[in-house]
Amino acid sequence: MSNRVVVLVLIVVISLTGCTGQIQDEQVQPPPDAPKEKGFTGYVVDRKDDSILVVSPEYEDFGSNGGASRYYPAKWFSNAPDPQVGSYVEIWTDGGPENEPYPGRARAESIAEYTAATPDGAKISEADAIRGGLYLPDGEKISVPVIEDVEFQAGTGTWKVRMRDALAVDQDQSQVELEVRDVEPVEPVQKHESE
Repeated sequence: MSNRVVVLVLIVVISLTGCTGQIQDEQVQPPPDAPKEKGFTGYVVDRKDDSILVVSPEYEDFGSNGGASRYYPAKWFSNAPDPQVGSYVEIWTDGGPENEPYPGRARAESIAEYTAATPDGAKISEADAIRGGLYLPDGEKISVPVIEDVEFQAGTGTWKVRMRDALAVDQDQSQVELEVRDVEPVEPVQKHESE
């Protein structure tokens, strides 16, 4: 079972028990005035200052109308200082006008960041693996990354991250499968000055 499916099942179970909430560095209940409608969901695939690019893995098929066979909703959200690249988020806007062209632009009003799964035996989380894949040379070539699947391979100690380029015009939209090593990030050593 893919890690994304496990995470989504956990989210549904938690929401059925009434324990979901807005997460910003820690899990908290949403404010009473939080939006009740579904927000924009997807993976954070890029960051610039306080703006994040969020791309939904759920596509719309416009092939029968002569359009793209896979259209992936994507938006830059300003006012989003916290979510890191690789996180899965749901974002509600402030209701202001959304700018086009693709990917769109909007201002975030509220953000729920879902906790990334770390499977048994893994040293890093799904979000860390996605981030690692996006920063690999093949991942950096993708203009608007669509995260399709993330799977931990316990036997090899690697993560398989499959993604596409939402802007690519080839039939497979430049689909790539990247291998990310399951290695804990190394903290830089701080040097102490002699007194």
